[in-house]
Amino acid sequence: MTSAVRPRLLVVHQMPTQFIHALERVFDLDYKDTSTRFTHEQILSRIRANPPDAMLFPGQTKIDKELLTTAGDKLKMLATFSVGFDHIDLKECKKRGIAIGYTPGVLTDGVADLAIALLLATSRRVAEAMKAVRNGQWGQSSDIMWMCGKPLVNSTIGIVGLGQIGLAIARRLQPFSIERILYSGTREKQFDSENDKRMFQFVEFNELLRQSDFVIIACALNDQTRHMFNKQAFEQMKNDAILINIARGGIINQEALYDALKNGQIQAAGLDVTTPEPLPTDHPLLSLENCTIFPHIGSADVNARHQMAQLCVDNLLNFFSGKPMVHELKIDSA
Repeated sequence: MTSAVRPRLLVVHQMPTQFIHALERVFDLDYKDTSTRFTHEQILSRIRANPPDAMLFPGQTKIDKELLTTAGDKLKMLATFSVGFDHIDLKECKKRGIAIGYTPGVLTDGVADLAIALLLATSRRVAEAMKAVRNGQWGQSSDIMWMCGKPLVNSTIGIVGLGQIGLAIARRLQPFSIERILYSGTREKQFDSENDKRMFQFVEFNELLRQSDFVIIACALNDQTRHMFNKQAFEQMKNDAILINIARGGIINQEALYDALKNGQIQAAGLDVTTPEPLPTDHPLLSLENCTIFPHIGSADVNARHQMAQLCVDNLLNFFSGKPMVHELKIDSA
């Protein structure tokens, strides 16, 4: 009696051992236990050598037409270790009938926490202050305004995209004695409490830019939001405004941002996302003291990453056992 052929799974990033063991029980794994990031060409080479039935990969891995063509008809399912899916050629996947599992709903707290950390690091000039300590500049200035930053108290916060993450950020900011929260997006939200009705105000995007002391980007990247923060947008912002982006790098025109920061059009920016990722070390934004950049660590807390890994495992196991995935991306509505 011949045993059933196990589906082949290509895993292109390192994962904790317990999740690999769970996959090994069902799949013929193509997995290398290394923290070294694989290039696109290396991934293509592994696909050519052993065409997979499924792939498990992070949001930094580009799933384009070339890769899908290389994989051929054998590839039936993609499991992305991410909430976003702008790294996947959805039209090509739909044409080939490839199912996609993803990991929504587990990043809200981690990303919201990171947004506050990034906002405070940027507004209170933490990176500059640490550099000053290391360079021996501490105590050298007689200026009483040395290393002063921008306070949150009595400020107007503007949030572009008040979804789950945007709202979680807003809730974390309320104890800082802020004045009000403006938000823009596709529709106005309904709030139950009178306090929320007073605190939150739905406005047009341009009005949010004009009135906000801090602008936080928490919307999805799509055709409508790509480069929505451009030269014209920065010209409408306050000169002492601070911009925070924890969403997607493509929402900002980075050349326009560099000019706005360099010329004092806005005061500072904090970015957890850029285009490309990683950002080249010689990128102009990295030359600016008033631009704080994190290496896309919004989901980098242990609980969130473990939940994401478990969702990926469950999506894969369910798909190959004929059950619905826990979270399947509906390509038609994406």
